[in-house]
Amino acid sequence: MRRRFKAGVTGALLVLLAMLCGCTGMVQDELAETHAKLAELQALVDSVNTNLQTLDLIVSKLDTTHTIEPGTLKETEDGYEVSFKDGKKVFIAYGKDGKDGRTLIPIGVLQDTDSLYYWTVDGEWWLDDEGNKMRAGATDGVDGVDGIAPQVKVEDGFWWISHDGGKTFDKLASCEELDGVGVFSGIDTSDPAKIVLKLLDGTALEIPRMTSLKVSFAGQPMDTLLIAAGELLPVPYEVTVEGADAGSVVVTAGTDGIYSSRLVAGSEPGKGTALVQAPAVFSEGYILLSAVCDGYSAVKMISFKERKISPAADTIKVRMASGSDTLSVAYLPNFAFKVSWEGDWLDMAQNTSKDSLIFMSKPNTTDTVRTCTVKVSPTDNPDFVCTTFVVMQATESAVPEVSYDLENADEGFTFDGSDIIKPTLNAPAKGGNAFIWINQRDVTVTKCDTTRIKTTVVPDHVGSTLGISVVANDSETARKDTIEVKIRQVVVNLIINQAGKAAEE
Repeated sequence: MRRRFKAGVTGALLVLLAMLCGCTGMVQDELAETHAKLAELQALVDSVNTNLQTLDLIVSKLDTTHTIEPGTLKETEDGYEVSFKDGKKVFIAYGKDGKDGRTLIPIGVLQDTDSLYYWTVDGEWWLDDEGNKMRAGATDGVDGVDGIAPQVKVEDGFWWISHDGGKTFDKLASCEELDGVGVFSGIDTSDPAKIVLKLLDGTALEIPRMTSLKVSFAGQPMDTLLIAAGELLPVPYEVTVEGADAGSVVVTAGTDGIYSSRLVAGSEPGKGTALVQAPAVFSEGYILLSAVCDGYSAVKMISFKERKISPAADTIKVRMASGSDTLSVAYLPNFAFKVSWEGDWLDMAQNTSKDSLIFMSKPNTTDTVRTCTVKVSPTDNPDFVCTTFVVMQATESAVPEVSYDLENADEGFTFDGSDIIKPTLNAPAKGGNAFIWINQRDVTVTKCDTTRIKTTVVPDHVGSTLGISVVANDSETARKDTIEVKIRQVVVNLIINQAGKAAEE
């Protein structure tokens, strides 16, 4: 019996212990569930208070400057992180509040007729004990009023709200009637010029994005351009605006007093041309282009250096033979250029080098010398002519009437070449040297019977230079000599008259 009793007692104890263990498990589950709800509730309270502080900061900026420019906008799983122009960052949480059928009292802000922002609760003005509306965002004491962000808490099964930093709280509703308090419902980032912050009470706050200006010049990436004296240079510009309409940009030009400029707007917003005028006598200088949009600006300085060319900008003459000929003209510009001319008898060779221009001519079958003016213009300003030079081509005749040209003669020498068969060189009594250029390379002195005259023939690319040296005449009377010059197949007798000392006295 005792043994059975002990066995019975033992069995009963086991049953009782099993029942107790089951109750303990239920209690632990209930406690865990309670702790989870409390943790979730506290997380909601913390989130609401953080959002209220965020909203107060945003409204504070709107209240004092009526603009806030986020420099960055980073999306996260629960909202957006916004970096403001002054370096401050806030996190706008949304998305969890208001889901799953929760009933929330929305806390928001509204702008009143005085252009200031005030707190609202459930769509109504939030009033203090004296019936005054509660200022929002006045953390800097605007108008002598110090606003403060509301705080919420859960206590004794009720939601409470404070307007004095947590010193006193007003009861909102019981937790059984209300799931919580909410602030933000979402954010709209579709407009590149602004973001729209949406509150649970239906209010929408527009927050302008930061306007970032970048000025660039189409076709001119460098800050230094080349220009010639007196040149009117068109400088195209294009203003790129991030976060705003390019049509709202105002572009102006300033100068250093040496250069002048005038702006011509283009057909598209933000595009145009600056017409820059260089001084008549070249001097280095600059202009400033400024672009302004919504209080933000960008400045671009363009400096100018001289276009350098060789030969100089003065018109020069180059001669070509009468037949098919090739001519190389030294030309060393420090800028890209193009060459143009009128007429079909002159052409440019494809193997034009970097330091010279190579031209080719067709035969001149006429009886007159023909000329062609070659113009050199920069490719970035084709309407401006930097320099010109004249290409002259001889006729097919052996000795054209214009074949003689007296050059570098000492004072007193004169030359009469109107009669091509009997040209005359008039020399002074003191003698000297004279040079006659003939537009044929086949030139020889076939006869010179006097020692008073010495001759040389130096050929060049398209002709020859006949050098004549005459000794002094010490006698009182003038004298006359003749030298025979053969030009191709034509023989010309060049008469040299030299004055006597008496004639000069």
